[in-house]
Amino acid sequence: MPTRTASAREPEEIAKALTTFINTSIMARGHPVQADDDLEAAGVDSMALLKILLFIEADFGFWMPDEDLVEENLTSVRALANYIGRRRRPSERE
Repeated sequence: MPTRTASAREPEEIAKALTTFINTSIMARGHPVQADDDLEAAGVDSMALLKILLFIEADFGFWMPDEDLVEENLTSVRALANYIGRRRRPSERE
């Protein structure tokens, strides 16, 4: 079984993995995003979002359902990382 699961990773590690993916696969050189940057303002469009969703599915093992594709979860890398953490550890929510 792979050791790279979101349940074993802290939100900062998740944010780092997402940021690395976005900066190497989506953003133009010289225009990297940071964890708290607004993704839409940085130029992440619907096609880029689809690439991010496919990365989440491959790396974290689940597809984000349509009802979770809301601004609160998609504003920044950190928002996505927090969502992934909540999604993978529902027993820790309170």
